[in-house]
Amino acid sequence: MTGFEIASSAVTREGTQVSTHGADYQAALKHLWERGNGVSSWGDDGLFGTFAAAYAECTKVSLMALTGVSEELDGTGEGLRGVAANIQAAEEAGVENMGRTTWA
Repeated sequence: MTGFEIASSAVTREGTQVSTHGADYQAALKHLWERGNGVSSWGDDGLFGTFAAAYAECTKVSLMALTGVSEELDGTGEGLRGVAANIQAAEEAGVENMGRTTWA
C-alpha cells in the first residue's frame, strides 16, 4: 500500500452525489427560465424601456451560459463513476492474472 489508493466505492458514491447536484442545479435554472426576465413587474410606461430591454437580454444570456454548468456537473459525476468502474475492473483483472502466474 502506497497511500495513493483509490477507494472506488467512495468515488462512485461521490460521483452520484455530483450528478445529483447537477440535477438540482438544472431544476433551479428551469425555475429561473420559467419565471421570465422580471421586466414585466416594472410596468410599461416607456420610461425604463431601454433599460428593461438591456436587462431582459442580460438575463437571457446569463441563463443560457449557466445551462452549461449543470451539464458539466452531470458529466463530472458520470466521469467519476467511470473512473471507479475502470479501477475496479483493473483491480479484478490484476487479481485474476496474478492467480494464473506460475513462478519458476
